[in-house]
Amino acid sequence: MHVIVVGAGFVGLSSALHLAADGHEVTVLERTGVAAGSSWGNAGFVVPPMTKPLAAPGAWVNGFDMMLNKDAPLSMPQPFSPRLALFLAKFASQMTKKRYAASVRAEAPALKDAFAAFGRMEELGVKASLTRATFTMGFESADGLEGLKTGMAESNSVGLEGNVDVVSPEVLPFFSDKITHAAQVRDQAYIDPPAYMEALAEACRTAGVNIIEDADVVSGYEGDSGVGLVDRKGRSYGGDAVVVAAGVWSDDLLETLHGKKARIGMAAGRGYSFTASVDPEFLPTEPVRFPSVSVVVTPYRGKVRVGGTMEFLPADAPMNPARIDSIKKALRPLVRGIDLENTTDHWMGPRPVSPDGSERVEAVSQRTFVASGHGMWGVTLGPRAGEIIAKLVTERLGR
Repeated sequence: MHVIVVGAGFVGLSSALHLAADGHEVTVLERTGVAAGSSWGNAGFVVPPMTKPLAAPGAWVNGFDMMLNKDAPLSMPQPFSPRLALFLAKFASQMTKKRYAASVRAEAPALKDAFAAFGRMEELGVKASLTRATFTMGFESADGLEGLKTGMAESNSVGLEGNVDVVSPEVLPFFSDKITHAAQVRDQAYIDPPAYMEALAEACRTAGVNIIEDADVVSGYEGDSGVGLVDRKGRSYGGDAVVVAAGVWSDDLLETLHGKKARIGMAAGRGYSFTASVDPEFLPTEPVRFPSVSVVVTPYRGKVRVGGTMEFLPADAPMNPARIDSIKKALRPLVRGIDLENTTDHWMGPRPVSPDGSERVEAVSQRTFVASGHGMWGVTLGPRAGEIIAKLVTERLGR
């Protein structure tokens, strides 16, 4: 079978690699370049017991508070567009204890398998691996620490292993005096996203996958015997099946293929990051998170990658430099030794957030499949998503 995968991000290339391993001929169509969406500049965290549904009970209250603060971690345009208003209404409807608990249970099997799924990617030829690490969190009050303990107990209850070790912030040189409480969660992991994506793309090519960049798919159809797609330059592509793994752009292609009913209804939750130099005396050797301001710091090639924010704007809207400034403003009083004045690699990536906060990895029709809606957790869940897609395609259409 010839399978066309639309999207060369983490989930798309994972799907392509597993499809090739199952014996399919695979072509990947990418609108710009490999990892050009939300796969390049993210924090690279793989933290199963700390991976939580975005639609947490009561989060809408914090959301409205944050809209009044231009430097808050959450940013939304005002007034809302009709499409964003519909998304937010559906998203808010998920913020009940019952639905949140159901989401936690539903995600547990994939999260339990996350580390092993990365190992299986290595077996398929990906010459990159997880860096196992202890994650440190800094809090400005005891309430934050208690919240972490509660969240970890919740994860433990569904079989996700993780222990909270309370530590003194004074022994961690990168914390300022404003950090009064700290904790560590051991046996987690992270990746270098650009390096991993390069290795993943190379593994795909070695497996025979044809990756075509600058192929922005704008129309298509599904027939009884196959699928056809056309890119913005008028080039046509045919195959036996299509996997739509184009991140937040997936909805447009799904609608083109199967009408409005096929849309997931995703919004672009745009995250930002940058690279900063650090005085060697203060350089974190493992990831650090500051929950109160939703900022993360990851070791990155002798420096650190700093990431944060959730901005609901159209995916293709220009980068907003004010969001970078807001991250710096939030982090500056909490750390020592990080140069927040001379930063580089300023980046924005539109993360695909579904109305209920859950990913969609499923068959849409006989020959159309989707793998999208992973929100902030495309790295953690990407390898397994690729396996599931390959299994679905093979079971439905054979090899």
